[in-house]
Amino acid sequence: MPDRSPQRATRGCAGSRAYHPSVSPPDALGLGYKRVDDDENLPFLIATMDATSQWDATRALRSWERGHLQLIEGERLLDVGCGLGEAALALAVDLGPTGEVVGIDASAEMLMVARERSEAAACPVRFSVGDALSLNEPGRSFDAARSERTLQWLADPQAAVAEMARVLRPGGRLALIDTDWSTLRLDVGDDEVAARVREAMRSERGRPSNVGSRLAGLVQTAGLDVVAATVATQLWTRWDPDESPAPDGCFSMLSLADDLASAGQLDCTATDRFVATIHDAARGGKFSMSLRMFAVVAAVPTL
Repeated sequence: MPDRSPQRATRGCAGSRAYHPSVSPPDALGLGYKRVDDDENLPFLIATMDATSQWDATRALRSWERGHLQLIEGERLLDVGCGLGEAALALAVDLGPTGEVVGIDASAEMLMVARERSEAAACPVRFSVGDALSLNEPGRSFDAARSERTLQWLADPQAAVAEMARVLRPGGRLALIDTDWSTLRLDVGDDEVAARVREAMRSERGRPSNVGSRLAGLVQTAGLDVVAATVATQLWTRWDPDESPAPDGCFSMLSLADDLASAGQLDCTATDRFVATIHDAARGGKFSMSLRMFAVVAAVPTL
């Protein structure tokens, strides 16, 4: 299951700095998720996840996913890495009272929120703590499965896709949505800043952060047939760093600077200037950032 708590800054530089005096605790929107249930910043994480669910790209891909999954009344849907459960609960409308949604996540805290939000669900719902790499579900027991922004946090995305394929019935459908962080582009009117971010995001360090563009290959390796694939771009053009520690649903620029320092793309003595350059550009209305998200729907052969 995905590790979904705000990653404590894996500092490339010694010491610790607060992001902004009005933000407490600092760096609540770090790069990554890790140990959710033990994290003191859980409310910030939940707010971030809610914000990410409202990205234009997320909403567009979920709408596309719904159209291609073609769920019908009475079917069973599995959501792996369901988080707060809002995506699966929206699809429950198509399953009707005789269908079922099963959501699995590594975080008991996230699932508590999901259960609270599922009280008015359109079909029976079950949320369970589980492992995406070893699903505690019988084979051929679901008509459809989905996983969104989860594979990028797993040690073995291919094994997770194979597990989802295992629990699908012949003809069952699988929808995957994920990000390719190598596509992150930051424009603040400074070519050096843009180049540093672009170069740092090219490499996957410790997790498959660029898995989004590989989704079709993953499902094909698992023996599924690709039905459709698409891509959406999330764009940020407005952000006031004095009002919010990070662009909506994203990470702070301090966390980005520290990540670049850890990757050797930024000297420790230059992190403050790097952050200040971005903040000043944002205050002047010269901030733009984009990120591509990918989606694929595949089907289990009916042979």
